[in-house]
Amino acid sequence: MSLCWGAAAADAPEDIVATTRAAVASARLTPRDTGSRYGQALGAVELCTGAKVTDKASTLPALYSGEELDIFNAQQKKIYDAWIRVKHCVREDDPNQCKVIIDESCAAALTEIGPKGTAFPGLLEFNRP
Repeated sequence: MSLCWGAAAADAPEDIVATTRAAVASARLTPRDTGSRYGQALGAVELCTGAKVTDKASTLPALYSGEELDIFNAQQKKIYDAWIRVKHCVREDDPNQCKVIIDESCAAALTEIGPKGTAFPGLLEFNRP
């Protein structure tokens, strides 16, 4: 599965790119770190009820080029793929364990990259029904 998120990010307004670039610099995140958080945001959208990627998250791929973009993309894919494996979790000995893993992963995403995130805030919004 190939993810092509760069096109949307390339069309992002320059002020969003500039503020996101400043936030990444302020948090001292490497392309690998940023790729991890982006993969986490994309994965959370797949599993967490009401999760939505913000414009800030959508601009992350636009911050990098060349080798840094390769590092960002490789890490983003690794983390996103881990979320997808959780999504397809099957434990015949304890099926409730999958739900627990998903719930804990979603709670961690909210804590780390939600509106008041501790790792990199503002990558996810949660709209609870």
